[in-house]
Amino acid sequence: MPWEINEIVVAFRANQSLETMAKNKLCCYIDILGFSNFVKEDPRGAIYLMQNYQVQIDLINQSTHEMDYFTPYRRDSFKYLIPFSDSIFFYSETPSDFIMQLSDFVNGSFAFTSHAFTNPEDKLHPENVTEKSIELVDGKAITLEHSAKWYPLLFRGGIGYGDAHVHQLNAIHDGKKQTTPFIFGNSVVEAVKYEQLGVKGPRILCSKDFYETLNSKAKLIVHPAFDIGGLYEVNWTAVHYLMTDDLNDGFVDKLLLNDFYLNQLVAAANLWRAYNHLSIAGHYYNFLKLIVRGVQHFFSMAHLIVRSLTMRLLVILRKRV
Repeated sequence: MPWEINEIVVAFRANQSLETMAKNKLCCYIDILGFSNFVKEDPRGAIYLMQNYQVQIDLINQSTHEMDYFTPYRRDSFKYLIPFSDSIFFYSETPSDFIMQLSDFVNGSFAFTSHAFTNPEDKLHPENVTEKSIELVDGKAITLEHSAKWYPLLFRGGIGYGDAHVHQLNAIHDGKKQTTPFIFGNSVVEAVKYEQLGVKGPRILCSKDFYETLNSKAKLIVHPAFDIGGLYEVNWTAVHYLMTDDLNDGFVDKLLLNDFYLNQLVAAANLWRAYNHLSIAGHYYNFLKLIVRGVQHFFSMAHLIVRSLTMRLLVILRKRV
């Protein structure tokens, strides 16, 4: 090997030393459900999905002012967020904050277009929507309409916990050499393994050992996986229940009506009804189960009387039927 190349190799390896491998760090890997099918059927609609979660990233650097105190609304636990096609890798050193902030990220990604599924224009094809825009024509503002497809932005993934390190690897961007971050370690392997278990639904799995590292608040939205023994899952559908420690009846009723019922349960039910004759129906059925499990787990862990909660749920549902 020529000495010039040898020096480059030695210098590169010195900068990437595994002696700096960090212990007890987490890697999260999430993947957009159904993305490959969306690309085949409707590339424009698939691009919309990518743009939707990009909005969540855009919000990271924007001040939330009065909501800065609310941990899930921040993104400071995301030390690295690395998108790759329809997947995202996260690296974090603060597990409890990360769980809450990841949940809000995933929740917000779905909520970006969920109103279209709560009140679909086409019940058999809830992804079909009419987009409106205002344009100036001959000095006059006119409203234009055109058809589009808004697919539900749902993620499935896993969280690994253990050793991890972020390397800087050489890459080429627009013809120029640059460096790009790359997450390496057993936590990455574990996160990918959980995603590739192929569970149905927008679910994010983790180990019991990882669950035990979380504080009591984060544990309110993490519970045993309902169909895989020994694993836990992050119930991102319940993240907004964390908004206050004062769970009075009035506030709980608003949460149940808006976050549980209108924004999630109705949208998920409409998606399941539309696609229950297709192979993807299992994803939406388990989405429904996740929503219900989230409210059950949160309020039981928060020491609310489950019977009282159930009665209030029934009252709300009866009013909406």
